[in-house]
Amino acid sequence: MTQDWRKRLLVLLSQRMPGLSRRLLASAGYTLDVSRYGETDVWSRRTAERQDRAWLPLIEQAKAGHPREDIAALQSALSGLPRDGTLLEVGCGGGYNSEIVALTSPGQRYTGLGVSPAMVARCRTRYPRHEVVVGSAYELPFEDGAFDVVLDGVALIHMTEWARAVAEYARVSRGAIVLHGVTVTDSAPTTRFAKYAYGQPTTEFVVARVDIEQAVADAGLRLVRTLPAEDYDLEPFLGIPSVSETWVLSRT
Repeated sequence: MTQDWRKRLLVLLSQRMPGLSRRLLASAGYTLDVSRYGETDVWSRRTAERQDRAWLPLIEQAKAGHPREDIAALQSALSGLPRDGTLLEVGCGGGYNSEIVALTSPGQRYTGLGVSPAMVARCRTRYPRHEVVVGSAYELPFEDGAFDVVLDGVALIHMTEWARAVAEYARVSRGAIVLHGVTVTDSAPTTRFAKYAYGQPTTEFVVARVDIEQAVADAGLRLVRTLPAEDYDLEPFLGIPSVSETWVLSRT
């Protein structure tokens, strides 16, 4: 089966049979009707286990020198930053990006923060040497300028008040901010949608480029560069052309 036909089949499964595809795919059942799947909540233990099964092979591939496109983008973003110091990852999930940080910036002291107790527990079990806390990106439990680098690990796109989170990243960083895996559109307003992520209902945002540029400026940050991340075009699912990008920011 060619890659094009495989992609079409995944779109069909995701849109027409989300009850089946949500158990097989990391993302399924895209819809602009955000009430379609009922109330969404922080990710559960079962979701954490499913994400583990999906991500651990990807981390091993990266360690072997064959990173997926989005992981390669993160490595490139980190490679231009100091190789030692302190790094906070917001939306740390199971802590997988700590291994990417260790590959690229082995001297960085990693701290993780997540809103899901189940995901944080998974991270603590797998990486007991790291400090990992449960907390909100809207009110980070750290002092001003506490970290050399703040990394958003594909968390921003799930946040209703994502611009508020960007301002918090600027507050606790004394150097750089990396927004990894932001879904950006140049042809539509910022739009909220729902889907299944690793089998659990969740909501996401595709962000208008002008809106995130404004949030960056309002936070007193400067865009250093953007990197293409994973292929994440929402046009086949929602009719909104989009790209996934990793943004490297600095304090102005």
